[in-house]
Amino acid sequence: MRVVVTRPGEDGAALAEILGARGIESVLEPLLTIKQHDGAPVDLEGIQAMLVTSANGVRALARRTDNRSIPIFAVGDATATTARSSGFSRVHSASGDVTALVELVNDLLKPKDGPLLHVAGSEIAGDLAAMVVAAGFECRREMLYEAEKARTMSASLTAAIKDNQIDAVLLYSPRSAETFVQLLRKARIVRYCRSMNAICLSQAVADKVNDLGWKDILIAAHPAQDALLEALDDITGTKNGGDANSSFEAIADEGSASRENIDTSAHTIAPIQRRRGGAVRTVFLTLFVVVILFGIGAATKPLWRIYLAAYLPEDFLTSSVEQKTATRLEEMSGRLSNLERKSSTKVVPDFKTLLSERDRLRNQLTVTLERLDKLENSIDAVKKMINAVNTESGIGAKEMLGRLSERLKKLEVQNADLEKRTTDQGASKESVKTKALLLAVGQLRDAARSGHPYRDELLSVQSIAQIQREAEDPESKRISDHLDQLAKAANTGTPNLSGLKADFKSLAGTIVKAAMTPAEGGWVQRTLARLTQSVKWRQTDNLEGPGIEAVVARAEQAVRVGNLAKAIKELSVLKNRPAKIAAPWINGAELHLNVQKALSGLQSLAVSKLAAGG
Repeated sequence: MRVVVTRPGEDGAALAEILGARGIESVLEPLLTIKQHDGAPVDLEGIQAMLVTSANGVRALARRTDNRSIPIFAVGDATATTARSSGFSRVHSASGDVTALVELVNDLLKPKDGPLLHVAGSEIAGDLAAMVVAAGFECRREMLYEAEKARTMSASLTAAIKDNQIDAVLLYSPRSAETFVQLLRKARIVRYCRSMNAICLSQAVADKVNDLGWKDILIAAHPAQDALLEALDDITGTKNGGDANSSFEAIADEGSASRENIDTSAHTIAPIQRRRGGAVRTVFLTLFVVVILFGIGAATKPLWRIYLAAYLPEDFLTSSVEQKTATRLEEMSGRLSNLERKSSTKVVPDFKTLLSERDRLRNQLTVTLERLDKLENSIDAVKKMINAVNTESGIGAKEMLGRLSERLKKLEVQNADLEKRTTDQGASKESVKTKALLLAVGQLRDAARSGHPYRDELLSVQSIAQIQREAEDPESKRISDHLDQLAKAANTGTPNLSGLKADFKSLAGTIVKAAMTPAEGGWVQRTLARLTQSVKWRQTDNLEGPGIEAVVARAEQAVRVGNLAKAIKELSVLKNRPAKIAAPWINGAELHLNVQKALSGLQSLAVSKLAAGG
């Protein structure tokens, strides 16, 4: 049996060893690459304890400090083991999830004994800092590493999947599952999922992959590696003991949900394959067949023209039957072709809107087919009338031609009504496009505000914007400008407002200390620098003047009320080391403001278009 291991670095290698002991061949395909940040030693002054939620966090912390005496509070046993092996002497394990870690902190620590330090990566599983702050503690977050998503699937794994040599894929987090789906689509091998099993740590993970048509999707009974391996045993038909070093926190780097949000009952869900827009495609396929039939009629025109010519004068046939009926049929075919071409473009409305549009089109098609049947019956009636004409009697022919003229007038009225309905259908499609744009913009706004990457949501808006450009929408240029601004941070995300506030709270003191510390000098200057570092800065009430403390105090006050633009303006006067320290935060705040401005502009345009009737 061959299983794809998607865990990064050391964790993936350790899992491969466990699988090898079970007689299972592993294919290592890390979906995330852990990159530890370089920088100065972590400031641990006054810190009473450090909170870590992953083994990668422990490894990053060990690189940035030599202090091994400060207590470590780990989310689970695996993280605690890594901390002890890294030399930390006072390690406590919550043996659970983020909630269990907060409970352990409340039991053993007191807020008055000093602040806490949360060692985190760029992707955070649960807002641990906010939870301990709510419990009365002061907490500072240090981003010491990041997990970068893989951009392509390895050639060896792609070939193995195509050859049906992969039996299962182990997926630990919604983020890694989402990344794997993206790589499958990029390699155009989604169809091969029907021969593979997806083994997921939680329901949240399964939700990211349940529309690919897997052979089976299995979910661990609880969010821990031993439970995941038990689910794998259901496929292999064997039962093995759980891994003593596996626990829930092993996937914290990958942005997993907390245990309280995961269904803890062991179960299996059937593969789910969804095909959106199938009903709409069926409708327009039917219309396309109708157009083909009209085309066949036009191609065989010489045959039925000769048939009619045997009963009617040439001038009558040309002016009444052929010119009027055939012309209107050609116009109808052109309109239907245009409608089919416009509707072939991908539209991403919400599901309820799609169902409503499907029902409306189905009713419209029914009316159209009924009118086409009436048209066909009328033509048959014309043929019968022609056959009944007594060409030897001038009076009989005149009466019959009069009745034929009345029939043709009715056909013209019916065709005009059908053309009007076709035009109304096109206008309704424009309204659907506008509603889809508004919905997609809302989804994009929510994703961007979370601080996570929003590439998929941006692609949805871009696809709808492409439709607007093809339709020569006058607002398409403004929409494109906003999308270009949003694309700059689509793959990385932007810092959210709460994160910027938390980061600046610790950054303020660092800026003031940097201004007070001489860049170089003798032992006197070095002694003053050490004394300066031991002073803990607090916001001053003096907000006036050009001094460094007044500037930082005004900026912090602006950040506290959410006025990032004012804070950026205040910090722009900094120079030398203070300016260098503040630069990353300023860049993040500017990116946040630019993205929010673009999102507001997109939403305003979509609302305006909807109010104007699409």
